[in-house]
Amino acid sequence: MRPVCFLTDFGLADDFVGTCKGVMLGIAPGLTIVDLTHEVPGFEVEAGAEILHHATRYMPPQTVFLAVVDPGVGTSRRALALRTGRDALMVGPDNGLLLPAAESLGGVVEAAVLTNLDYQIHPVSNTFHGRDVFAPAAAYLASGTPLRTLGPGVGPSALMRLDKIGTPRERGGTLEAGIISIDRFGNARLSLLQEESGLAYGDVLQVDVGYGHMSVRYVETFGSSNAGELVLVPDSHWRLSLSINKGNASQALGLGVGDRVRLLPSEGTTGA
Repeated sequence: MRPVCFLTDFGLADDFVGTCKGVMLGIAPGLTIVDLTHEVPGFEVEAGAEILHHATRYMPPQTVFLAVVDPGVGTSRRALALRTGRDALMVGPDNGLLLPAAESLGGVVEAAVLTNLDYQIHPVSNTFHGRDVFAPAAAYLASGTPLRTLGPGVGPSALMRLDKIGTPRERGGTLEAGIISIDRFGNARLSLLQEESGLAYGDVLQVDVGYGHMSVRYVETFGSSNAGELVLVPDSHWRLSLSINKGNASQALGLGVGDRVRLLPSEGTTGA
């Protein structure tokens, strides 16, 4: 039986995650479920897609990735199951959430729309397809049900795609990136990858989050900065985070997901 890697924006205060897992275990007793995270910021499809994409390198071969960040639930958006070139399977809404991860696993080679009512929980809620449509599909796929049994095929080119994650806009010597998520410590994770930043540890820049310039230093680790210092630091996904050592950058600077951040060079301040 394939394992299921489960990601949502449901949080853990309600019964949403537990009931989805109960549905899966009822269909596939003994199923292994990896809770990747259920704390994706609400409705933030891009943030969920980035986390899911990063996780693909750490999950076992032939994993079923079940991802539900679904602000379009109950509308005409399609529910999907995908097979990738490396034989991983993916289940989730057709809103771009699955595609970055699928592409890192060899691309989509087969896709089906989840319309077969025999593989859903009834009655199907208009607001909780995670429980009634997606969780059953993941469990059936994990236990060996052919993908096309769940519904008719759809061409990979017809699937919804997000704008490419991680490409900053450059104007002269300025880097501009978006905030894709804010973690529980208040670190603002940027769409800027470490390798594409062109920065060296110790570089001092000016950062503009919408109300003037502030000095920020690019450091390898929080231990290389002082308490209360504003820094750029690479996170475990190799993206840059705007952070305050032993502080909360999102609260201190009024940052939110989707905000733009501009990084400008400071003359004569490169180096440790």
